[in-house]
Amino acid sequence: MIKNFFFKNIFTILLLLFVTPSFSQETNLLNKTFLIFLEKEFLSNQIITKKNSNENYVTILDIKKSEYLVYFDLLNKNINQDWLLIPTLKIVNKVNNKTYAFSRSLAFEKKSNLLEVETIAKMLVSSSLEQMKKNGIQFVIGDKQFVDKKEKKIVISLNYFNSCESNKIIDVMEKEFPGFIHMETEGHNTQSKTKLAYYTVSTIFKIKKWLGLTINEYGFSPDDFFIKVYKSKIDINKLSKSKYFYVCE
Repeated sequence: MIKNFFFKNIFTILLLLFVTPSFSQETNLLNKTFLIFLEKEFLSNQIITKKNSNENYVTILDIKKSEYLVYFDLLNKNINQDWLLIPTLKIVNKVNNKTYAFSRSLAFEKKSNLLEVETIAKMLVSSSLEQMKKNGIQFVIGDKQFVDKKEKKIVISLNYFNSCESNKIIDVMEKEFPGFIHMETEGHNTQSKTKLAYYTVSTIFKIKKWLGLTINEYGFSPDDFFIKVYKSKIDINKLSKSKYFYVCE
């Protein structure tokens, strides 16, 4: 039994000596292939890339010309298998070494064709860019639109509307405004003043626009109300005391 164990281990060592160089060379070639497709995907997303003397990573630049190192690696899904691999992508700030994105794809076979390599590269780049944009990193001017989609709290005050009118406005804000998350009362409310904490992914100016359209639909003209916006607050003031929403008369 001990003899069999000895020969088994000798055979394993010899196998590793002969197989490992070939496997390592094949893996390095696959890594380089992935890096080519990854750089292509960054360029197709209008992101500037930079050539490196070290071919083990790609450098990308954001809109402020800050540099980020893109590291690609292939992990074995199982230590006993060298043919099933998990592609991973990590993006690190070159200055402070802070990681801004880490993505991985499903396992794939080492013998996969270039089409599958390209598909995985697209997925890794897409996932990583989404993470970076959520962290406030902009690569093109259009990324500002993505930043606007972050959840934000807007304090909204309905002043001098009666309870029926306030409820109608609140109902539309909850059911019809795009980007609504939730709302709750804010501070002290009275019969003539309703204050809300409104959570949304829409911009404050879009909320202002929709509020104006909503109040217009209930029969109010621009002379009947005024909307004031400052920082993260919106005040809607009813100006005509004798005017009421037609559904509240």
